[in-house]
Amino acid sequence: MPDTNALNYPDVLGYITGGPRLNAGVTQLALAVRPRVVRAGHPFEAILLIQNASDVAVDLIATLQMPELDARRQRRRFVSKTERLVVGLRAAEVGYVSLPLACLPDTAVGDGYKLGMAVEAKPVSKPRRVRLPEGGAPFAVEHVSDEIQAHLLELKRLTFSVARRGLIGMIIEAPFVVMGSQVGAIPDFKPGWHSLWTMLDYYRDERLLLERHSDVLLTRVLPLLKRHKLFTPILNAVQRRIGGAGYALRPVEALYIAKLLVTVLEMASPTAEAYDHPNDDQLNVALLLKKRGGVPQADGSIALPSWCRAFLRALERDEHAADRPIQMLVGPLFDELLRDAVRLAFRAIIAVTGADLGTEDDMREYSERLISLIVKPSQPLTFSDVYLPLVIGGIIFADRVIAPDERVGDRLVEMETVLQERADERSEDNELVFELAERVLDQALQKYGYRP
Repeated sequence: MPDTNALNYPDVLGYITGGPRLNAGVTQLALAVRPRVVRAGHPFEAILLIQNASDVAVDLIATLQMPELDARRQRRRFVSKTERLVVGLRAAEVGYVSLPLACLPDTAVGDGYKLGMAVEAKPVSKPRRVRLPEGGAPFAVEHVSDEIQAHLLELKRLTFSVARRGLIGMIIEAPFVVMGSQVGAIPDFKPGWHSLWTMLDYYRDERLLLERHSDVLLTRVLPLLKRHKLFTPILNAVQRRIGGAGYALRPVEALYIAKLLVTVLEMASPTAEAYDHPNDDQLNVALLLKKRGGVPQADGSIALPSWCRAFLRALERDEHAADRPIQMLVGPLFDELLRDAVRLAFRAIIAVTGADLGTEDDMREYSERLISLIVKPSQPLTFSDVYLPLVIGGIIFADRVIAPDERVGDRLVEMETVLQERADERSEDNELVFELAERVLDQALQKYGYRP
């Protein structure tokens, strides 16, 4: 029985050729001549379509093999300035090599010409096949950019060959026709590598990236997401990014926002004795990995934390990102971490207070506006921006994450003092936010014996 959970990456090559392919080690090939009917004296090009069927990078060398004789047995009627191209394919990448050539004006007319391409492909490490020899999973063209879609449409119009020449080595060949010379515009073909698809392009199914990088997440990233490593960098990032967005953030307010963000990251791999809050499973990356990527949502995506989804893409661009996850999270991925924190805080506030904060769409729109103001400030943050839901959410998790040398009760009392000092900011517009902050803070103070 086949493994129904095994990933079979999208068959981009098969989408272009209609199915035919030549398997060459961990690569799959098809060759076309463009245009297939060549005018004597005019340039044309060899198009070598390459699909990496493995989960590792591959070094590939493509070398033109031009006809030695024309139909009248004349030698060297075909010439090329670039007969060889070296390409480094990323894991599972699909693209094509373009090598231009030309036939001389006195090349004999004929329909029996064949152009060859010698191919050497060497995986840089031990490969694992992620596409079957007969092809991969169906390819959804709408998942790539408009520019790539246009490239794909052009390539689908070509006639690809998968014929192999000889028994030794890997030479793929394609037929073409030479016609008499004709006056007209002469195209300017340039040699090069054109990438059509990487795992980053398949943005609606993160299972591909999750499968590829699951071991890295489990063994190198999640073990570093611990409180004693996270707290100081996260607190500094909060003071720098949120405190720098036009609102005079007090140290204790920054502390509670940092608690919220650290909570999100600790939920990625909770310990057995960890306090469980409703909706933890949505942030539990370790659990998702055990479920082999989780359950697809209505739009086909996987319910991953935003920070994890962004981190997977960072790993795909540079595997060394695994060596510095905390620096990534407080740097280029901070807005994604903030997105998860806002989502968690809203749910916690509703669970604890029962407040009606609007629909899911309302909260999502509010969240995106807030993150935009923090990441790219266009106007100063206000009390409502900072407190709803970040500071209030942080207070709810006051004893979930305890800072070094922190006395939780003392910090809550300090927070009460700060909230009283901000009374002059109170207005009709933010009255609800003040009431929510006071209610959540009062509950936390009761828990620690500061209220009857």
